[in-house]
Amino acid sequence: MSIRKLDWSPLDLHADPIHADPDEVHAAQKRYQHISTTIDDAVAKLEKVVGSGSDDLVGQYVQGLKKDAGSIKDSLSKAAVRYHDVASEIGKYEPDLERGLSETAAARTDAEEAKGDLTKAKAMPDPEKDKDGETSSEEKEKGTAKDKATSGAEDKMTAAKDRLHNAVDALNVAGKRFGDAVNCNKYEDGLTDSTKDRIDLVLKKIGTIFGWIGLALGVLAILIPGVNLLVFAGVAAGVVSLVASSVLYAHGKGSLADVIIGAVGLGLAGLGGIASIASKGISNAAKIAAGFGGRGPRGIGGGNNIQMIPLGPGGRAVPNFSRPFGPNNPFRPVPKPLPGNAATNWKNMSEWFNNPATNWLLGKGGFVTPESGFWRSFVSQGKDVGKFWGGLLNGPGKFGKDFFFNFTGLQGARDLSAIVQAANLGKISPLWYVWGGTNAAFGLGGLIYTGGRLQEWIPDVNPPDVVAT
Repeated sequence: MSIRKLDWSPLDLHADPIHADPDEVHAAQKRYQHISTTIDDAVAKLEKVVGSGSDDLVGQYVQGLKKDAGSIKDSLSKAAVRYHDVASEIGKYEPDLERGLSETAAARTDAEEAKGDLTKAKAMPDPEKDKDGETSSEEKEKGTAKDKATSGAEDKMTAAKDRLHNAVDALNVAGKRFGDAVNCNKYEDGLTDSTKDRIDLVLKKIGTIFGWIGLALGVLAILIPGVNLLVFAGVAAGVVSLVASSVLYAHGKGSLADVIIGAVGLGLAGLGGIASIASKGISNAAKIAAGFGGRGPRGIGGGNNIQMIPLGPGGRAVPNFSRPFGPNNPFRPVPKPLPGNAATNWKNMSEWFNNPATNWLLGKGGFVTPESGFWRSFVSQGKDVGKFWGGLLNGPGKFGKDFFFNFTGLQGARDLSAIVQAANLGKISPLWYVWGGTNAAFGLGGLIYTGGRLQEWIPDVNPPDVVAT
């Protein structure tokens, strides 16, 4: 019997009160019975290996084989108990299910009959009075007959509904007994979900959710370049995903590639912050130098009390005018902005790693701290993005060039080069371009990998052979 397609409206129901297929239940019972029988056969064969004497098995491998066979036999024997129990309990539940289906079907039939009887009862004639306003005995009998038929039909309908409710209640009791008989047993067979299994399931959900979030943020970071809030959110999502993937891998349910790519991505983000600080120092020094026509303040050439900082990987050194007032920097000139000069017009904006705590540490270390706070920088960066996309209509050629440099990660090095050259301080090291391009390539590859993992196109890589306990 398959799931019933019947009209349950006579019982004031919109659907079948028992949504079950006895054929599927029976098939499940047979399946569990077959598994338990198969396990029993395997255990019996392993028992022969374990209990065999030296005449049957010879060689140095015998003891190891017996030991492994004994371990497998014990594990299978424990698992067999669960499958035997499930098969047995399903067998007990099947008659209850059949009875419940039969009783509810009979209740529906009774309700249909009661509904028909009620319709007939209502169609019976009512008693009528004569001209004198009197009701004859014959007419009274009509009224009595109609009332009796109506009452009988209503009682039959009530009995049908009671029959339905009793059948459903009895089946629920049988179902609870079935569930308790299996679930309340503490099987020591390794097949029951442990707390660790449930934690892993939650972590997998979290990893999937933050994977999609990170993917969306990565795409937005390409379309809306240079916005601190997007990068900050992307790093935060990366941290959560890395923690989830690391724990899953440690439990034998994750992928080593997830851990490696997540760790490298966060590592590059951290190195990017360091590179950004160095770039800000170079830009600030160039801004100061540009204010003096590219020559620097008076006395710079022979003074040993001015700290020098590198212009980048492999680059020349320039004065560190970002140091605060003090014995190592007796003057800190502030240049007047020069219209159109990339150096003097440069402004230090907050990035994803800028916050009161880190900026205090940066200030103590003598590094350049942002001129604008995190949210003020976010607004300013948003305006720049608007101008950037506005160029799509105003100057498609320039927009395409700018988009290319942003997409390939070369825009930062390009801006730094323009600032340094505007201050007549030479050229930056080409390693700045290598750094930007490497980051962009890894970021794009990470988006492709994340999308492939979320769509399950990319399988787990190198899961551990032994599940951690």
